[in-house]
Amino acid sequence: MENEIRLLKAIKSNNVSYEIIKLDQSKILEEVIPKVKGMKEVGKCKYHVVDCFQHTIYALEEFERLIKENKFPSHLEEFIWQYLNREVEADLKVLDLLKLSVFLHDVGKADAKTIDDNGRTHFKGHEKFSGLIAKELGEKLNLCQEAIDLIYKFTSYHMYLLYIYKNNDASEELLYKMFEQLNDEIIGVMLLGYADITATKRLLEPRENEEILKTYMNYILTNYLYKYKK
Repeated sequence: MENEIRLLKAIKSNNVSYEIIKLDQSKILEEVIPKVKGMKEVGKCKYHVVDCFQHTIYALEEFERLIKENKFPSHLEEFIWQYLNREVEADLKVLDLLKLSVFLHDVGKADAKTIDDNGRTHFKGHEKFSGLIAKELGEKLNLCQEAIDLIYKFTSYHMYLLYIYKNNDASEELLYKMFEQLNDEIIGVMLLGYADITATKRLLEPRENEEILKTYMNYILTNYLYKYKK
C-alpha cells in the first residue's frame, strides 16, 4: 500500500506532472497502474505525434497551467472553485481526483486499439475502457465510492468537449443530455477536455484556437449554471 499512498500524495502536489514522472522513473507508477506500460506503446496516430503516456503528461501540464492562471470568467469563477475545493473524503478534494483523471483519461487506449484495412490505427471507444480502468484503480487505492464515481465520470465522458468543438454543436438538446448525465461533474469533464485538446494542439498547431475552445467551455458551463441548474 506504500506505493499507492505515494501516488495519492503525488496528485495532491502543485506540480503533478513532475511527480508522476518521478514515480514513473522509479518504476512505482507501473506497479500501481500496470496499464501505464501500454500507454507508452500506443497513442501515435493521425491526431497525436507522441505516445499516450507523453500526451497525458502534457495534458497534466496544460491542466495545471489553467488552474494556476485562474482566468475563469467572473460569473463562473466562484462556482468552479467551490466545486474543485469540495472535500470528497479526508484530505482529498475534487481537484485532486480531477488531476488523477487527467492522467488516466487515455489509459484505455491500448485496450481499444484497432487497425483498419488501410493500416490506420484507431482507438474508438477508448474513453469507456479508461473509465473502467479508473474505477479499478480507485478500488485499489481504497477510495470511497463517491471518489471512484468521480474519476469514472471524468474519464468516461472526457470526449464531450472535443465532440462539441469539432462538430460546432452546442445545441440545447445535446447540452441538456450532458447535464442530466453529469450534473456538477460537467465542470470537471469540461476542464479535463480542455487540457486534453490543448495538449494535442500544442504539438500540431500551437495555441491556435485556444480562445475558441475556452469560449465553448465557458458557454457550456454558463448554460449549466444559469439555465439548467436554476
